[in-house]
Amino acid sequence: MKKVISLIIIFFSFINVPVLSANTSQKINLPNCNKAISKDRFISFDKQIIKKIEIDINNHRKWTINGVRILTGNFRFVPSKYKKRFNAKVSVSYEDDLKCFFEASVRHSGDEKDHISIQGNNIIQSVDVHLINGNIKGITKFKLLRPKTRGNLEDEIFLTELLRNLNYLAPRSMVLDARINKANSFMLFQEKAAKELLEFNNRREGPILEGDERFFFTRVEEIPDNQISNWSIGIVPLMNKSAKSMLSKQVNSQIINKSINHEKMSYNAITNLNLIYLHFSNSFQNKKNNFHYFEYDLDNNLLAFLNPEKTLRLDIYKLLMIATNSHHGLAHSNRKFYWNSMEGYYEPINYDSNSDFNAKHGPIRHPITSQFEKTFNDLEKKLNNIDLKKIKKNLEISGVKLKEKNLKNKINKIISNISSVRKNFKNEDVENTDYKSLYAKEKKLLKIFKESLSETHPGIYLVKHKNEEGYLEKCKISENSCNEISLSKNEYEDLLEGELVISGEEYQYLGKNINIRNIIDYKNFNLKKYGNAKIYYDNNTEVELDTNLKSLNIKQKKLGARIYIIGGFLKDLKIEFQGFQNKLTEGQPSNYPIDINGLTGCLSLINLEVENISIKANQSTCEDAVNLVNVRGTVNTISIEDSFQDGLDIDFSNISVENINIKNSYNDCLDLSSGNYKLKNLF
Repeated sequence: MKKVISLIIIFFSFINVPVLSANTSQKINLPNCNKAISKDRFISFDKQIIKKIEIDINNHRKWTINGVRILTGNFRFVPSKYKKRFNAKVSVSYEDDLKCFFEASVRHSGDEKDHISIQGNNIIQSVDVHLINGNIKGITKFKLLRPKTRGNLEDEIFLTELLRNLNYLAPRSMVLDARINKANSFMLFQEKAAKELLEFNNRREGPILEGDERFFFTRVEEIPDNQISNWSIGIVPLMNKSAKSMLSKQVNSQIINKSINHEKMSYNAITNLNLIYLHFSNSFQNKKNNFHYFEYDLDNNLLAFLNPEKTLRLDIYKLLMIATNSHHGLAHSNRKFYWNSMEGYYEPINYDSNSDFNAKHGPIRHPITSQFEKTFNDLEKKLNNIDLKKIKKNLEISGVKLKEKNLKNKINKIISNISSVRKNFKNEDVENTDYKSLYAKEKKLLKIFKESLSETHPGIYLVKHKNEEGYLEKCKISENSCNEISLSKNEYEDLLEGELVISGEEYQYLGKNINIRNIIDYKNFNLKKYGNAKIYYDNNTEVELDTNLKSLNIKQKKLGARIYIIGGFLKDLKIEFQGFQNKLTEGQPSNYPIDINGLTGCLSLINLEVENISIKANQSTCEDAVNLVNVRGTVNTISIEDSFQDGLDIDFSNISVENINIKNSYNDCLDLSSGNYKLKNLF
């Protein structure tokens, strides 16, 4: 049946609300809130200032007992048994007496006791909150943190805003009044690394990973809480040993159930990050180095899969963290990453920086890549071009009111710190690792890890893939024998999240194929260049590019073959895509609905600025014929015929399209998500 549908779709961060009409006087009833609001206020809801958050734990008595046990316990690091979740009610107050109510689960947050204290007759503590229904400005998972646990709060929030302006991933953060049971306090609200953080920062959902701290504090659990410092009592050498037994985990493992390629993507992302953690374990203390674990970083070359462009991007992030005295957020135990499958590298997610721009910034951190020297001028240039008016406006929404002059002073202080770091850099040795030499050392990488972990957890099982068919086997760390293991859907998720325990026995996911070749030889696509834009295409796609005629002709030779254009600027380019003829074959094309690189389109345009381009696509054999992701500018014509599923899918973009002509899409003709779109003539 043929359908012609005219749609105007507006996506908002506040879910489960009525579709808006053109009537500007319309009142919108928000779910779980005490009053309706105007359409204009609804559209700008992300810019609403939160006056107060209040949390009431359902079982107040049991929560209080748990808090008292943390305070009085003779330990320095809070055991996991005191971090169990409690049901709670959360209310959020906005301006003009608007108040919204949610059900939630809440737990104590923080490894050390600086996250909890007595305030009068009440306990004030940092908490980790998961909303069960609804969201706060699109956020469903967040932390409320005691002010002294995150360095200088003003600098911490300024840094997260600055990072987003530089297109790095950073959590939305704000300072606000909070009440937890009867304790009132000024606290830092900070969203957790989750799907909403990715979408707010214009990233498609993919694996989010972090260091698995499960076994990190085991060696120091019995050290008493007294007046002796961590250094004097010998905690640091013990933690150096524990650091050698740390791998990674995935915090959003539920995405493995979306498709077989989401599953493969997750396995590969954890496997390769585990290898990078193993490389760290073997590098910070060896014949050449003698660092403490918190002084040495994960290798940016490896995190970037040896791509110089991505390595430089990671190095700039590292320099900014050093120059803002945010070293704490670079420690391997505090790192969080998004596996950017489209660009092929681990993208940092800012977390636990403890920023203080005026504190002593310390030495440059190792390892230092061969191109780190480029970062100084690059970062200074970026900082000098920052839009301070935009930052000022966003900071006010976050509860920080600063004059533009004060913001400029902060930027100047960071630039001054960069100059100081540059002077220290001249006396440092650049890391010139021959990564191919690591081929012969892979067994040694595991040797140090196993020795360290077996000292504290000799009964733990390491889980790895037996072969490409996906079978798992478990191997006791203290033995050489392995046995096949079968896991349920929930157990798979727990395994990847570092939480799998069966009959009292703990399991650690090691990976699919721990092999440095995964990183060194990483290449899924062929490459052509058009100006500063890169055109990647797989072996099942023919590509003819004529820079003089400004034409790009693409022919698909196999069902589901992919091509994508990423980064840079396209002007007046005419793109024609011809799909594989047998588009309506029984069954699904390969890599459907998404391939292992996160691509849903046969033809995808990603992170581009465009001017007057045209796109024509016929007989696609993918989830989307054409997919635009984070594209900005103007498009003349998009014509699409005979799509296996969706015709045109646009995500996180800001574009104006003169003509859209779509015929015979098996599913959606046009699919829009979060962005700004001006669509003129549609058929």
